[in-house]
Amino acid sequence: MAQTLITPSIVAKEALLQLENNTVMSNLVHRAYSEEFQKVGATVTIRRPATFVATAVASGSTVAVQEVVEGSVQVVLNKLLDTSVEITTRELSLNIVSFSEQVVRPIMIGFAEAVDNLLTALYVDIAGHTDVSSTPAAADIANLRAQLNIQKVPFAERRCVLHPVTDARYVPLDSFMHADKRAKALTINEAWLGRILGLDFYVDQNIATHTSGIADTAGAMDGAATAGATAATVDGLADAEVIAAGDVFKVADNDRGYLVVTGGTVATNEQVITFTPPASGIFGDGAVVTFQATHDASLAFHKNAFALVTAPLAPPLGGASYAVESYKGLSCRAVFDYDITTKKNQLSIDMLCGVKTLDKELAARLCDAL
Repeated sequence: MAQTLITPSIVAKEALLQLENNTVMSNLVHRAYSEEFQKVGATVTIRRPATFVATAVASGSTVAVQEVVEGSVQVVLNKLLDTSVEITTRELSLNIVSFSEQVVRPIMIGFAEAVDNLLTALYVDIAGHTDVSSTPAAADIANLRAQLNIQKVPFAERRCVLHPVTDARYVPLDSFMHADKRAKALTINEAWLGRILGLDFYVDQNIATHTSGIADTAGAMDGAATAGATAATVDGLADAEVIAAGDVFKVADNDRGYLVVTGGTVATNEQVITFTPPASGIFGDGAVVTFQATHDASLAFHKNAFALVTAPLAPPLGGASYAVESYKGLSCRAVFDYDITTKKNQLSIDMLCGVKTLDKELAARLCDAL
């Protein structure tokens, strides 16, 4: 039986299959794909699901007809992931199974890590959260579920992705030890822990750790902020303490719960910060401001909280042998070429993508303090 030649098309298809099998986060979030060739820095518009409001209709009155209008959001394709390697005639003489094991799979494990890092870094947009207890317990998960319920996250398609250290703290609990017997994994079985209290739990080696610059965790409002405000001034912190984007805090007597810092500036003995969501009430002058300490930022979220967007890259110039393939909302390009200066054959696999938080209210952090 003649051996199938290793071609760019075969490599690209196998690369996408390996990426699908080795990533965690990209299998759990909304994925969108642009069919047009794009370049680094291009902005694409993706669709968001339509939303409706149920209204009570009085007897004898007419109903209010709502239009089916899908929302849209723009995502910048600002990440070009690439791995280029030397390949020899020996590798090219392998069958596709051996070539995948020795070359393609190791490359795509690196891609999977890079994609997961991009998605887990979106934790900086998320305010709502609950804490891991000093002695982890099922009550932590109940509190996390309560936070999602307060934020009106739909019950379907809820998932939680844990930091490896947090995973190790929960796995000995009975509720986790037997969770895999109660449901079926949504995606890759190796990372799936089970379904508990309406969330599918996974472990991801690329969950981010948020480092807070606030050592004593507390400050005070300098001046009042009105309802709807998205900026405030905080003082009472040590000179070395700097509030940073991604820090989460709450203000005493504010029923909105935790807020997340989106930016700010440091002045003498005070710091002006911007935050989201807007204040639901008045922040009084002198009100205590409490910050979340440094923590591993595990994420609980609905599928539509975050998006991964990919687009095909244009064919290379110069006569190189190439293929551009797509699979389940993912796209990559494989190129075979010869470098005359080094006298070596090369394989390049690259992928153009971008990530974005679609709805901050559809996610919450599970903070494991360090």
